[in-house]
Amino acid sequence: MKQTILSILTITLLTSCIGTKKFTGFVEPKFQDKQLISTNENIIFDLTGLENTSASITSTKVKSQFIPAILYWQWNNTIKCEVNPTIVGQSFQENFLRYSDTLKVKEKLQGRKLEMKIEKIPNSFVYTHKGNSVILIIAYTVSDLEAIFPQEQDLVVSYKITENGSTIKEGKLTTSNKDQPIKNVWKSTKKFTWLYVDQFKQNTKIMTKEIVEKLIAEI
Repeated sequence: MKQTILSILTITLLTSCIGTKKFTGFVEPKFQDKQLISTNENIIFDLTGLENTSASITSTKVKSQFIPAILYWQWNNTIKCEVNPTIVGQSFQENFLRYSDTLKVKEKLQGRKLEMKIEKIPNSFVYTHKGNSVILIIAYTVSDLEAIFPQEQDLVVSYKITENGSTIKEGKLTTSNKDQPIKNVWKSTKKFTWLYVDQFKQNTKIMTKEIVEKLIAEI
């Protein structure tokens, strides 16, 4: 019984103390692939509206609490993780050109030029690990939640269609972040974080496709 309780408390202590540097180390490798930016002479992208930070990933401690009492332990570790917006913007550009081919944006433009400026893009999420352990005389209870939550952020893109230097049409397109929170059931924190990052990237593709579809409807 004592060994079981000790094991549980040891695991709890180790998993509840993940710091910003370690969490950044989990996320960063998933964004280190060099973006091979495609080009299209009729479509121009402007990423200057996005902040280009010096780091690819920035993790910030939001809350850190650990109470190791004799019969009661409580922990709450919350980290906000932000991906360099320009990196996400480059993914948008790559995905946009891919969808523009399959959805025939070039045919809709009919030789006119399209200028796309990304004003806002979802680029952050929050990691949370919280719970408590209650040690009784002949038993114990453990409540534990490890999860990653998306932030409420929209993808906002302004566009301008020109012909021979004159503006034919311009407007703004918006789509909401549809990413969903996920809870860690059985994976390690590292693999669980990778699972969320893959979902994050897939969600960026989904939002990009929605922007392309809305653009086609307007032009």
